[in-house]
Amino acid sequence: MTFFTTSEGKPVSMFSACSTKPFQSATELQYIGEAKIDFVYPEVPFPRIYLYRAWGEENIRKMVHYHHRLLRKSAIGDLFPRNDAMFAFATEKTADFFVEALGGEKLYTPVHGHPALRMRHFHITIDEKGREIWLMLYKKTLQDLAMPPECIEEFWNWIEPLSIRMINRRTTVSAIERYPYSSVFHQNKIEGN
Repeated sequence: MTFFTTSEGKPVSMFSACSTKPFQSATELQYIGEAKIDFVYPEVPFPRIYLYRAWGEENIRKMVHYHHRLLRKSAIGDLFPRNDAMFAFATEKTADFFVEALGGEKLYTPVHGHPALRMRHFHITIDEKGREIWLMLYKKTLQDLAMPPECIEEFWNWIEPLSIRMINRRTTVSAIERYPYSSVFHQNKIEGN
């Protein structure tokens, strides 16, 4: 029997084990979502609850709404229903997930269960390019809505590996490109933005 571990020696579980444990949202201390294997999904460091307390539920919801509106106009806009009422429902569902995941009230899991991102999105194609568009539109969202600067790095370090867990169709055998905070936001620091 083969056992897989991360480079730090932590166990790697099968992706099929997703949703076998209760979903855990942000707490006072940062915790790590375990690594999964299908292709190797990286660990996901959830931000501390500080983001929720500093920015609040209303701003988190605004962020999700803004991001979804950008996505709807993007090359991957067909991921969303064309019907405005269904789009609004999907956006609210995502906002509920973000609020709960970032430390707010449990609004998502009691209604929808474990997020199981890849499984939930399996009816639509999300490939590496779609993931990159989703992620880079979050960069724009964070800048446009002025998330508190002290929260951006932890938030980015959460959604960047989390976005990999939404990929459900591979188009290459190459490793999935990673976008570390330091490389994505470095240019803004240099320019003073």
